[in-house]
Amino acid sequence: MNPFTDTVRSPRPLLLTLMVLLLSGMFSCTLAHSTSDHLLNLSVSGRQVQGSWDVMLADLDYTLKLDQDGDQRVGNEEMRVSGQRVRDYLLAHLQVRAAGKACPLDNTSMQIGKGEKGRFLRLNLEGTCPEVVSALQVRNTLFTDTNDQSRHRGYLNLTAGGTVQTSVFSKDTPEATVSVAAPNVFASLGKFIWLGMTHIWSGLDHVLFLVTLLLPAVLRYQQGRWVPVGDFRQAFTSVLKVVTAFTLAHSVTLTLAALEVIHLPSRWVEATIAISVVFTALNNLFPVVGERWRWMVAFGFGLIHGFGFSSALGELVSDRRALVESLIGFNLGVEIGQLAIVLVVVPLAFWLRTTRFYRQGIFMSTSAVVALVASLWFVQRVLP
Repeated sequence: MNPFTDTVRSPRPLLLTLMVLLLSGMFSCTLAHSTSDHLLNLSVSGRQVQGSWDVMLADLDYTLKLDQDGDQRVGNEEMRVSGQRVRDYLLAHLQVRAAGKACPLDNTSMQIGKGEKGRFLRLNLEGTCPEVVSALQVRNTLFTDTNDQSRHRGYLNLTAGGTVQTSVFSKDTPEATVSVAAPNVFASLGKFIWLGMTHIWSGLDHVLFLVTLLLPAVLRYQQGRWVPVGDFRQAFTSVLKVVTAFTLAHSVTLTLAALEVIHLPSRWVEATIAISVVFTALNNLFPVVGERWRWMVAFGFGLIHGFGFSSALGELVSDRRALVESLIGFNLGVEIGQLAIVLVVVPLAFWLRTTRFYRQGIFMSTSAVVALVASLWFVQRVLP
């Protein structure tokens, strides 16, 4: 019997459907509006609450259609005309309470700033609660009423009593309750673990880079064609080397970036991450780097992905005393999220490795589509 014949037949229709849905989702994510996170900084002292809310202008324009002249840029005059509408929209999606009673926040001023990720609107806020705050309940539903709501996340930095606590808002978790007392270490660590997990799962570029490295782990390139490995030990060894190299690399640069030892421009990092996905996908189609050296690709590009991971963490940790705790939690969360991807992809790939459907329908076709999608990302990220 030929060991390379199509021995697994029954899952083909289901898997083909899943693959089509995956590829459709990748295209929709590529062509859809590229969203950014928004950051709410609040400080509490007695009954007083004040702070600022940074929201990317591109996100506001996508929702409120602020660009009236169609030049793909929200100008100062357009913001002056639409300023009140923007204020009303933002404040309608933010509610702050203490002991169940509202702490109405007023907008004291509004400025436009420019960061590495583009121009943003800063809404300065202040308000007074009915009584001294012991715990603050913050509800942030910004952009949950838009079509791309699943791709938006909000972050809260709450400063009270000399400490900073961080919470994450999403469509499924729009509310956070934060005690003004010193935070529980394990609860705070858990928040950063979850942040790391969701960051890698929501970062399609990170996921596709890892997946395109894992797909060939159950195959060997011999005499100009891909053939399945003989046993799981061979696949496991390849996966272990790749995942270990990627983990070590992004852990190093995540730490260095968070400690501000090394800083790279965000646009350069994001564009290089796209290139890493293109390279690994094309290497599956036209093998240049063999299995023996694939771990070096994972390590080299993993260094760049670490800077990408740090962008989510760097905006949140303004309290240097919490940096070690946040680094440990966030990095652990990234590893858990990464492990979950491995546990899904590798067993399924090994099960199907002997089928033509896997080698051509999944491995080759998916690599081709990923290369195309990541190429479009690169173009988007290098254009001003």
